[in-house]
Amino acid sequence: MSEYFTNFKKIDYNIDKVKPLRTNKAVNILNRPVIRDKILSSISSYYDYVVQEKDRPDTLAYDYYGSVSYTWLVLLANDIKDPFYDWPLFGLNFDNYIIKKYGGVPEASKKVHHYEEILREESTIYDDVEGYKKLLERSIVVDKTTYDNSSRKKRTVSCYDYEVIKRDKKRNIILVDNVYAKQIQDEFRTIFR
Repeated sequence: MSEYFTNFKKIDYNIDKVKPLRTNKAVNILNRPVIRDKILSSISSYYDYVVQEKDRPDTLAYDYYGSVSYTWLVLLANDIKDPFYDWPLFGLNFDNYIIKKYGGVPEASKKVHHYEEILREESTIYDDVEGYKKLLERSIVVDKTTYDNSSRKKRTVSCYDYEVIKRDKKRNIILVDNVYAKQIQDEFRTIFR
């Protein structure tokens, strides 16, 4: 991971916020979005990947790129800033997160996070031109009054279910084709020279 920051420009930063001004050299992490856009805009080959319970950014980098030194590429390609909370949590880590945030799994399961009104249920239709196609469910978040007065299909979403939905969205990531990993690393080193 330290290799990721080696090519970032350094800035003088007044960490102590005292006078007379005493600065330390610090990595300018605000360059991150610029770096991501510059590197990834030139690469056209990505693979969709669904994060499994056993996966971590470093193990995925090792398995896919052959080295944990490419962990930064997995994180960068998916705009992951916090590898602990932006990466999907499973098992005990997920349970501990729920406990810390809601006081426990049973509490999170009982507490309503929000109400939804279902506008369209998931269905499969046949189109003469395209053949079978799946229409995904569409729902909107509504307030309690609208929920209570609605004649449409509706549901409550518990805090626990909300966190599971959020986690499952994080599971879909991309991996830059292994062929480009070395090229990206080299390009990354030249961006700020």
